[in-house]
This record gives sequence, C-alpha cells and structure tokens, in this order.
Amino acid sequence: MGNAGKILVADDSAVMQNVLKKILLGIGCRDVRTVANGQAAWELLESEKDFELVFADLRMPRLSGLALLDRIRQTPAMQALPVVIISSEADPARILEAGQHNATAYVVKPFSVEKISGVVKSILGR
Repeated sequence: MGNAGKILVADDSAVMQNVLKKILLGIGCRDVRTVANGQAAWELLESEKDFELVFADLRMPRLSGLALLDRIRQTPAMQALPVVIISSEADPARILEAGQHNATAYVVKPFSVEKISGVVKSILGR
C-alpha cells in the first residue's frame, strides 16, 4: 500500500476502532484517526480537510453512519470523499440503502484483513 494518507474510522465500539486501526496501519496506511460517534467524525472532517477515506459504522450515537454520509455528500468540498459503511447487518436491504445514500462500499463485520486491504486498494488505487 505504501503511502496511503489520512483515514478516519468512526465506530462506537473501542474494540472495533482498534481492530480497524491496527489493520489499516498494518497494510501501510500512515495516519488513522478514530472517533466514537458520527458527530465527532463530522467535526473532525470539518476541521481537518485532508482525509482520503472514511470508515463509518452504520449505527452510532449522535449521528449514524448514513447521516454522516449524507452530510458529506451534501458538502461540496467533501462530495468526492470515499465513505465505507461498516456494519454487522448483512441484510441486502440495508446494503442497498447504503448504496442509495452513495456509500462507496459496504463491509460486513466481522471482516478479514484481506477484505479491508482489498477495499482500501480498490478505492485509493494503491
């Protein structure tokens, strides 16, 4: 992966934050930030403009993954920011809903290192 830039992980589970951060750093991502809810993610995205990718849990307090995704897509400076929704829900209707909100990808928990690596490589092209 080499030099993947700054990635944001938003998940209300500290364990999931740490697992995803460890995987991302292990595949070569340089800077991985973690937050516990969608509102904190939004505030960080507004204050730091150089994120290359966001992983957002579907269900989080204060602002869900889909609500965060909607805010990102409605903000001209962020519209092209790739957002991957992560969830334990494998229901096809839920996956379709994320697609209707213009999610870049949808990853079902639990996931493998290979799955996350493949998603990051396909989105960032490295």
